[in-house]
Amino acid sequence: MRPVREAVHMTATNRASERGFTFVELVISLFIFSVVSMAAFAVLSSTQQTAVMNDQTVQVQRNVRLAMDLIARDIRMTGYGNPAAGSIGGCANHLNATDQAVGADTGPDSISVMTVDQQIGTLQNAFTTGNSITVSNLVSGVAANDVISMDGAFTATVNGVAGSVLTLSQGVQAPVVFPVGMPIMRLTCVTYTVTGIGVTPPFQLLRAVGAGAGVAIVDGIESIQFAYAVDANADGQIDDQAGGLANTVDCLDFVPNNGACTNGTTAYAAGTGTVTTLPATVNATPTSVRQVRITVVGRAIPPAAANVANNTWSDPTFTSSSAVTAEDQVIASATGIRRRALTRIVSLRDASQS
Repeated sequence: MRPVREAVHMTATNRASERGFTFVELVISLFIFSVVSMAAFAVLSSTQQTAVMNDQTVQVQRNVRLAMDLIARDIRMTGYGNPAAGSIGGCANHLNATDQAVGADTGPDSISVMTVDQQIGTLQNAFTTGNSITVSNLVSGVAANDVISMDGAFTATVNGVAGSVLTLSQGVQAPVVFPVGMPIMRLTCVTYTVTGIGVTPPFQLLRAVGAGAGVAIVDGIESIQFAYAVDANADGQIDDQAGGLANTVDCLDFVPNNGACTNGTTAYAAGTGTVTTLPATVNATPTSVRQVRITVVGRAIPPAAANVANNTWSDPTFTSSSAVTAEDQVIASATGIRRRALTRIVSLRDASQS
């Protein structure tokens, strides 16, 4: 049997070994936990901000590229088939350019072009005579007054539709023959504009077909700007413009050329070129334009709840400059707004027809 003294001693020892944290130890533990938690939160917050920034940047770049591809595709096919002036609703001429202002622009330009709409079918029989054709796999919606073209060499207006038979405004002239399977393209007028900050939703690229209203096709587009290289005297060479180098095609040969531009390693300040208005031969049938320099400016898209007219949404974590010079438009930097600009030169496919 264990002595009472030893039993009492063991009880005191066990109690000493079972004691908890002291208040000081608890405070120190909480402090350490708080520091670790705050550090972890800071890392997560920074990671989230980086993810948001990357996502916005990717969205802006994607939207700008998409807008550029759509605009360039339609402009490249300007004047396909050489349709007559006024033959397609919405367009008076092959190319109808609108510069936002004479001199420095304060907003986006706009443009309308006669271009390819879609393939409506193929020739079921060889087209050798007369003014009627039978179309295989004729798409729905083809109607009188539509303008069609075969290989860009024969263009006519549809006078009537009876099943898959189209009656045209003119017949084929011998010895021209269009074989079975020849694609038949419908032509249309396409107009590109951009909504401003005072519209809900703002900053959208609109595409209108014919005389219809514009349909939003790309979000986050703040401006589109166009400059045109012309061959007004039809000598097969792009014309020199005031301010540019003689007998050399450079960035100042695109009009209007009063904005800043860079030619290789040479930067020209705004005002070096002095042409502020478009030549009359630009808006004509056929147009004298041989190339179009397109600039698309995109900006970060606000959350849906803030995507309304005159919104003041911005990203407070973005502090870099967002100033953009697009042709003769200078867009000032806006705090918290990310912008991206893309420029491309497009040659008109059927410019040789003029």
